[in-house]
Amino acid sequence: MNVRLPKDENIHIANTKDIARIMRKILLRQNRLHRKKEYLWAIGLSTANNIEYIELLTIGTLNKNSVKPIDVFNFAVAKKCEKIIICHNHPSGNITPSKDDIAMTQLITAGATVLGIKLLDHIIISEDKEYTSIKNK
Repeated sequence: MNVRLPKDENIHIANTKDIARIMRKILLRQNRLHRKKEYLWAIGLSTANNIEYIELLTIGTLNKNSVKPIDVFNFAVAKKCEKIIICHNHPSGNITPSKDDIAMTQLITAGATVLGIKLLDHIIISEDKEYTSIKNK
């Protein structure tokens, strides 16, 4: 599902903090009850680091989300984006990456390498202003 960028946001991304801020705004658009689930998005970037698309890939459960590489790269290949970022929320507020989060990052990184796409980051956000980067650890 394609997601609209918040109206007050610029499409140019300078750093991880920019993506975390934008994705938190998108998460907060959901009603409180729905924010108790994990959402997983893929963000495609142009070579100039402008957002080409934001796609909601899955809505999981309270503490689990599952995605296949083909789902992550579908839009990236169609739109010829050579850079992507994946982002998901932790409804608990604890942004520490789980073993599953790290394994998913490794799987997506391997798929990206095969396709010639660069996975710039995998970000975990919470409803407050905290976020963490799995890829850049």
